[in-house]
Amino acid sequence: MSAELWVSILVGALALAAPLVIAGIGEGFVERAGRLNLGIEGMMILGALAGVFVAASAGPWMGLLAGAVVGAVLAAGMNALVYLLRANEIVVGVAVTMLGLGLSTYLFQLWIPAGTTNVSVDTLGRVDLGPLSEVPVLGPVLFAQSPVVYAAAVLLVLAWALARFTRFGIQVRAVGSDPISAALRGVRPREVGERALLLGGTLAGVAGAAIALGSIGAFTPGMTAGRGYIVLAIVIMGRMTPVGIALGALLFGFLQSFSLLAQSAAAQLPSEIYATLPYLVTLVVLVLTSRAQLRRHSARLRTA
Repeated sequence: MSAELWVSILVGALALAAPLVIAGIGEGFVERAGRLNLGIEGMMILGALAGVFVAASAGPWMGLLAGAVVGAVLAAGMNALVYLLRANEIVVGVAVTMLGLGLSTYLFQLWIPAGTTNVSVDTLGRVDLGPLSEVPVLGPVLFAQSPVVYAAAVLLVLAWALARFTRFGIQVRAVGSDPISAALRGVRPREVGERALLLGGTLAGVAGAAIALGSIGAFTPGMTAGRGYIVLAIVIMGRMTPVGIALGALLFGFLQSFSLLAQSAAAQLPSEIYATLPYLVTLVVLVLTSRAQLRRHSARLRTA
């Protein structure tokens, strides 16, 4: 494969990884607080629909805001079901995903009936950093990306600072490690869990809108294509840390970009193999990472 193709693959890898980083950062806080959000996929797909719908009249930046609002509303609904109605959190998360996938398709068909042309909206475009974008290889890869990529990078730094230096971050770690001890020290595990899920839902909605508005500029049913579950996988692989989440997202983004762009230049294999490759490798890495974590945990228990 040519050097130009590899540059295109790397450019695509960062663009594809950015929404996963955004959603993964939120889910990292959720899991550190001892909770689990299986509704990420539903939040992302509804965030994508809301983002395109609002962007059609108010622009892509307002579309991102709409995605955030949708994600926060769904997270608030999950909190109400789990804490007020005592529903099982896993069942509620699965229900939110099913609701999001079905409701987004239904609302899209109401908005764009069958037989009519799909609506295209302005995308967020690319940030032009002048001479830096003309540097060979690094220029297009690092300095001519969508604003979503740079926002994801900034979010990583903010998430690290939030987890390490703020009261909320300390409370999240305390509740996730030992909620009873945290409660004895005056921390309210329920409130911390609620805030963590609201943060995670908001970022999941933003990530969904970013998928639609980053470069596509349109909505199609099922366009998140299981990325919500990929987010759960990379959070586990990354051990809920910002750096680990970023590395997991970059791995999946690179594999997906490679599968999309390398088909014409690599060996002539069935297209299904290329489409399956990112998910298969992610699954293998997840299994290996989980086994390594289990061995470390077992070693600590034996030492104790």
